Amino acid sequence: MSPRRTAAAIAFLYLFLGYLWISFSDRFVLTLAAESLYLTELQTYKGWAYVTVTAVLLYILAHRALQRERNLSERDGLTLLLNRHMFERELQSELTYADDNDQNLIVIIFNIDGFKQINSHVNLEAGDKFLIAVAGVLRESCHQQALIARFGGDEFALALPDARWPDDGLPLLQKIQRRINQLRVPEIPELSFTSSAGVALYPRDGRSAEKLIDASTLALDEAKTNSRGSHKLFNAELSQVMSSRARLLLDLKLALDHNQLTVVYQPQFCVQENRMTGVEVLVRWHHPERGMIPPSDFIPLAEQHGLICGITDFVMRTALHELIEAGLLYRDIQRVSFNVSAADFNGNESCDRFIANLSELPGDWSVIELELTESAALLNLEGVKQVLSVLNKRGVQVSLDDFGTGYSSLNTLRLLPIQEVKIDQSFVKDIVQNKQDAKLVRTILAMAKALHLRVVAEGVETHAQANYLINAGCEELQGFLYARPMEIDHLITFIGNLNQQKRAQS
Repeated sequence: MSPRRTAAAIAFLYLFLGYLWISFSDRFVLTLAAESLYLTELQTYKGWAYVTVTAVLLYILAHRALQRERNLSERDGLTLLLNRHMFERELQSELTYADDNDQNLIVIIFNIDGFKQINSHVNLEAGDKFLIAVAGVLRESCHQQALIARFGGDEFALALPDARWPDDGLPLLQKIQRRINQLRVPEIPELSFTSSAGVALYPRDGRSAEKLIDASTLALDEAKTNSRGSHKLFNAELSQVMSSRARLLLDLKLALDHNQLTVVYQPQFCVQENRMTGVEVLVRWHHPERGMIPPSDFIPLAEQHGLICGITDFVMRTALHELIEAGLLYRDIQRVSFNVSAADFNGNESCDRFIANLSELPGDWSVIELELTESAALLNLEGVKQVLSVLNKRGVQVSLDDFGTGYSSLNTLRLLPIQEVKIDQSFVKDIVQNKQDAKLVRTILAMAKALHLRVVAEGVETHAQANYLINAGCEELQGFLYARPMEIDHLITFIGNLNQQKRAQS
């Protein structure tokens, strides 16, 4: 009911009850003392009774309204935990008390790893129920003096007054992480979820609520970067690392604005037929002061801070422009693979972005292949499915990168329009010595053959690795043994030399 209708209903009820009171209370008083000298006194009592009842009703209505307003301003609407604003406020009060009484305090911020899988695989309602269950775990695990909050999304915070690390905080943290790991979503009971945590200590890491929250957030980011399901304790070295990342992020934004990024191409080969089957396009960043920055340093940073879509657009547009201008596309190069991120599929404009990037293609779009990892696909499965469905109808191919390293590879193959899988280089590295890796690679090859999928093994660096893969039935290889990533000028020369060799052999 709208506020206007609610107010009108209350006013009408008040008028109706007032009418009944006036009508029947006067009759009642006259019945008791029609000829009595106490009539005036009874009328006075009746008036006071009316005022008293009205005051009680007014108190109840005002109390409920103010309580509801307070809950909305102080509590998270879903879990009824403190919201971020009130957590900071209450934490500051606890810090003042801790300072006066020479006590320690621990701040922990949690994040549920892979939480978006619930929204992608099931629906938002299932995700909300899971978050409510996590809130229940936190309430049941902590003592009454603890401050518990939900900052938004799948991020939660704890403040433990008069607690020391690790004696008090670590056992509690591990208990909470174990219990979260035991939670299940009924619709997808096979999936379990871990939680990462960042920890900050008072007074060591800060003397204000804001500084402690910032410190624990930085520690959480580091924990998620290193390993899911872990925790990280904030320290001065981590502060320096995060400060370095902040500078790197600023430089990356400038690099995008000033076109400091470049693209390189790594050829892929069908060794048995002695031909190049395609190229994978990779991005490079040559920093004007720090030199070459590894993609492993700046790509995760770009994904965390919303820059990855700009990088994807730059790479696709630049590579297609260079290949078309060099006359290589469709003639010498029949397939161009681009790495894409889960963030590339967020929002309604995602499909339009890809179409705009490919709009300059002079021929069939089947020459284009999008590579995404299984973990990226699971982060935003519905968005990925919708965009790939549209692009696949136009001919764009899809490759599942780092195959075998995810949680449900077969399920991903079933849900997405995949034409190719890439064997991760971590399996190729020790394939000759490691029987387990060799067995896994053979399983992948057999499965891909049954599903009529193309297979590319990446990270091939030795002849022993190549021979093993070829004998196992892998037709396409990629790695330093055959060609390193190269700029467009070198690629033109490389392809020219290959063509000369073919003509000489024929």
